[in-house]
Amino acid sequence: MELEAKLLRRLWKTLCYSVLLTLVGCVHADSDLRPYDEDADARAAIADALAISTASRPVLITFGANWCKDSRALEAHYQSPELAALLEQHFVLVRVDVGMFHRNLDIVEEYGDPIDKGIPAVVLLSPEGKVLYASGQGELASASRMSRAGAVAFFSGLAEDGKPR
Repeated sequence: MELEAKLLRRLWKTLCYSVLLTLVGCVHADSDLRPYDEDADARAAIADALAISTASRPVLITFGANWCKDSRALEAHYQSPELAALLEQHFVLVRVDVGMFHRNLDIVEEYGDPIDKGIPAVVLLSPEGKVLYASGQGELASASRMSRAGAVAFFSGLAEDGKPR
């Protein structure tokens, strides 16, 4: 009986620690990052970005959704000091909300359906609106598992030669 009580206490402690660690992880993963404005006029935002873009600072459209942990993880990468500086220097950034894959799909289609393999996805546009790069293979769909260095390398490649590393 004593052994069973010890095992039950140990099991209970393990369960409590597991729940606590899970909750801590969820708080971190479900941070307050909500970068995708569901009410934004995405087409107007892209037009505005194209109007101020230059050959050395093309438009980078990020398609994602606030419910998506990978979209929020990419946004956390975007806000890191190193990547934020790189994005500011090399791109005009636009975030387009796709909701539950039901919003702004006409825009998604115009750029070759880069969200086909998941979100987040990015499209790089010249100032004339020509697609220079589209992440149609789900390259960023696992952004929550991407290291900060990996994110910086990806966007550094886009900034240097229009191709991710």
